[in-house]
Amino acid sequence: MCSFLSPKQPSGPSLTDMQQYQQWLASRHEASLLPMKEDLALWLNNILGLEITADSFMDRLDNGSLLCQLAETLQEKFRQSNGDLLALNNRKTIPHRRIPCRRSAPSGSFFARDNTANFLAWCREVGIGETCLFESEGLVLHKQPREVCLCLLELGRIASRYNVEPPGLIKLEKEIEQEETAPLPPPSPASPVQPLPPSPSSSPSPSPSPSPSPSPSPILTKVTSSKKSTGKLLDDAVRHIADDPPCTCANKFHVERHSQGRYRVGEKMLFIRMLHNKHVMVRVGGGWETFESYLLKHDPCRMLQISRVEGKTSPVSSKYPNIKELTPDSYMVVAAHNRNKK
Repeated sequence: MCSFLSPKQPSGPSLTDMQQYQQWLASRHEASLLPMKEDLALWLNNILGLEITADSFMDRLDNGSLLCQLAETLQEKFRQSNGDLLALNNRKTIPHRRIPCRRSAPSGSFFARDNTANFLAWCREVGIGETCLFESEGLVLHKQPREVCLCLLELGRIASRYNVEPPGLIKLEKEIEQEETAPLPPPSPASPVQPLPPSPSSSPSPSPSPSPSPSPSPILTKVTSSKKSTGKLLDDAVRHIADDPPCTCANKFHVERHSQGRYRVGEKMLFIRMLHNKHVMVRVGGGWETFESYLLKHDPCRMLQISRVEGKTSPVSSKYPNIKELTPDSYMVVAAHNRNKK
């Protein structure tokens, strides 16, 4: 069962110092980015014919040349598309120009920053807003991996309007949008909310399971893609994550299956999907989050509890630190000139 799930995120540390806590936060942050990096790497490989992995994602992009190549490739696909040329906000036309780029720019150099700036300028032309962009330094120095991923996902959304195959997460977004616009089927009066299927190991008497159905042919792959992201594989993965570790609280944080691809988690109704038969993703607002990360933030049993260690105040304590314990590096001194005349 663990073979198709995201790598298990480390549990909260028993804090002895802030350095250990910061290291745990960094590992948790990187784990939450892994599904997006893998998805975008597959998308770039499909468009550019490359071999990028999640581990080499930032290293391959940090000189900006591949992003410029991506922009020119998409620009040509947009132009050749039969879609509406005014699809971008109904105002913008497709840019058709050569994007200046130094292919051999060394990582971390001025030319890498210049390549990235040219790509970002093109992104603005095709309609990507400032809130979805990143800084050149953020890519070149690997400071903003999340912002880089979000920018490429937004570019994938725009590409889908021109019949260009988008990243997997954007396909799942389209799938959810269709479900939201379609009328909901009436819930069963006997059981409006379906509990997750029990674990095979906990079933009292195993019954003979039916023979596994044959794998779908490549021709039916697109037709059954939604079933792959919302079927039994997803139910099993959600149950596996929700029950690890098992909760013994009196008021258990419930995770219940409402309908195909919809789950009641706590008091919220969420869309949950399986990305590439590997990562369990939750649709949160306008973005995505791994199911493990979502539970860490909302399940009271999993929330990180930081207590006082060795008599020192916790960094998340509601009490303010004693002014005597502050060092000059802990605060900012602001000088002001009083112009009042005596």
